[in-house]
Amino acid sequence: MKSQRLGMYLASCVIAVALTGCAREDAGHSSPSVAEQKAAELEKREQQLAEREAEVKAKEAEQEALRLAEAEAAEREAAKVAAAKQAADEAAAKRAAAKKVPPKAPAATSVAHNTTPPPAAPVQVPVEVRAGTQLVVALASDVSTKTAKVGDRFEARLATALRSDDRLVAPEGARITGTITEVVSGSSQIGAVPALGLRFDQLELANGQQVAIRGELQQLGESEKGTDAAKIIGGAAAGAVIGHQIKHGTKGKVIGGILGGAAGALVAKNTGAELQLQAGSQLTIVLEQGFVVTQTAT
Repeated sequence: MKSQRLGMYLASCVIAVALTGCAREDAGHSSPSVAEQKAAELEKREQQLAEREAEVKAKEAEQEALRLAEAEAAEREAAKVAAAKQAADEAAAKRAAAKKVPPKAPAATSVAHNTTPPPAAPVQVPVEVRAGTQLVVALASDVSTKTAKVGDRFEARLATALRSDDRLVAPEGARITGTITEVVSGSSQIGAVPALGLRFDQLELANGQQVAIRGELQQLGESEKGTDAAKIIGGAAAGAVIGHQIKHGTKGKVIGGILGGAAGALVAKNTGAELQLQAGSQLTIVLEQGFVVTQTAT
């Protein structure tokens, strides 16, 4: 009986052990272990880190490529600016050299008789126009005691060329200008003797230069001689001619005093009229002072 119970107990134990092993085997096949789960999670994290690292490297490579492209563009622009500046400097240097360096003379030929010597520098020589030189001039416009005022400018032209030592100083037709120095109108005062003072002070030379002169009236032209138009008197004589006006009042004294200072003046022969010189009237003047001009020797 005891042996039967023992056999039954052992059989039960064997069955229990078998069932336990089957359960463990089923459990092993149905769910992974903790170590396996941790290993899977670690592998997943490593894969994510690798992906992120790849993304960072890709962005860094993109930024580096962009930086290199910008640097290359800046270098190209700087090269263009430097080339333009160099070209401008070279052009400026060429222009400066062209201004400073005279053109090269043509190479001398082997044949001696074909060689042309360089032209000689022009020689400037002084030409003197002496005091006392007479100039014949023709008025360019009418001059009248009725309209002229002291200080008015007038113009004339040389009727004959001015020469000195066989050199042309001023050609025929050269411009000569002057100033009205005295005016006595015959119609503005009863019994007044018309008088007109002229002073020539500037002459235009053959080279276009303007030279200051002092020229006084000496005589009328041939067309005025023998007429009753006017005569030329000077200095004290002018004052004497109209001195008789003193008895007519203070105005006569003033006029006589003014005209008495003229070195040369035109005075009408008849009182109460006007003295008028028409355009083209010829006058002869004499230079009180000489002058020197420079001309190129020929």
